[in-house]
Amino acid sequence: QRLQDPAPVTLPDKETKQAAVDDILGEDILGIAKSDPAAMEVIQKYIDAVGGREAMLSITDRVERFKNTKIDPTTETVMKMARFLKRTGEGVLMIREEWQLPGLGLTKNNEPLNFVQVYDGEKAWVKAMGAVSPLAGKTLIVFVWDKHIDDFFITFQDNGYIANLKEDQTVLGTACKMVELKSFAGNQVQMFAFSDEDGLLLRKTWNEGQAPAVIKKEVFFSEYTRIRFSDDRNRWIKIPTIKKIFEDGELSLEQNYDEIALNSGVSPTLFGRPEGRSFDEVRREREAARAAEQEASAGDAEAVEKKPVWE
Repeated sequence: QRLQDPAPVTLPDKETKQAAVDDILGEDILGIAKSDPAAMEVIQKYIDAVGGREAMLSITDRVERFKNTKIDPTTETVMKMARFLKRTGEGVLMIREEWQLPGLGLTKNNEPLNFVQVYDGEKAWVKAMGAVSPLAGKTLIVFVWDKHIDDFFITFQDNGYIANLKEDQTVLGTACKMVELKSFAGNQVQMFAFSDEDGLLLRKTWNEGQAPAVIKKEVFFSEYTRIRFSDDRNRWIKIPTIKKIFEDGELSLEQNYDEIALNSGVSPTLFGRPEGRSFDEVRREREAARAAEQEASAGDAEAVEKKPVWE
């Protein structure tokens, strides 16, 4: 029997392929939940209100200078901070933070305490009291956690969050759309309040800790300011310049921004190891000095014991 020519094959276009992938990953087949389209509309309105996705993704470096005021029942402690963020060509985020705190009686003449933390995309360091040590483990996780050169909502889905629309609320006298974000594992739940009028984010709410010591935390965002790009004055994004953090209804921290610069040409050398001696080296010197001091004290005590009793 003569073989017939095969029928022509039409390959699916890109949209058809993506639809097939979405079906496979959708909750109908694998039981994996998808973000609510209504919630995604609210998030998209917010992204448009603060400058748009294209503007966010064009940020290559970002500099922020601000004050953190830690509020306790009897005192207020002001920390001056500078944060530098840079995105490499491979999309890796590098971070540097410089902290200046009151001396708190720990320094000569009560001079300010200065700390530097740096992450170059692979390795990290912390410089404190003139000594430099590696930054790793939970401390490193806390340092890089929730640091975004653009905006959390640009990549929230890639980071494993699912969005759902909840019942509307009034926040600070403003009607708001409420969006719940839940991590894929379900162990992280955050609630966001977006202004119904202009789409801007007004409040973020979540819980920290384990029962029975669970703390309700809230961040209120205000004073949105349009920040123009240093390399393109026609491009801008809006950023809240005041953030107030509450714990169980009590104000605990206020963050006030003094300066924000976008694409100002931050050098990648800023994200290398800070200058300074190794903490291990400084520690060994201090331990040796302490041992010598103890030995000298022991020698003096022995000399005193050998004196005549009347002396």
